[in-house]
Amino acid sequence: SFPLLVTTIAICVVGIWLPTSPLAGALGMAALPHAYWGALVCILAAYMLLTQLVKSWLIKRFGLN
Repeated sequence: SFPLLVTTIAICVVGIWLPTSPLAGALGMAALPHAYWGALVCILAAYMLLTQLVKSWLIKRFGLN
């Protein structure tokens, strides 16, 4: 649903922004290395691909619609 999508994106943006914000020091946070973000993108892309493949397989195997 659209509200769930908007909420998810907002939480992700806050989570990415918070370690680099002025509040980071008070919260004991530090910015993550740049390599982390590349690895995260690869992991999320692989997750989306695998879930799509499993979903397609289940639909073909069991006739789910």
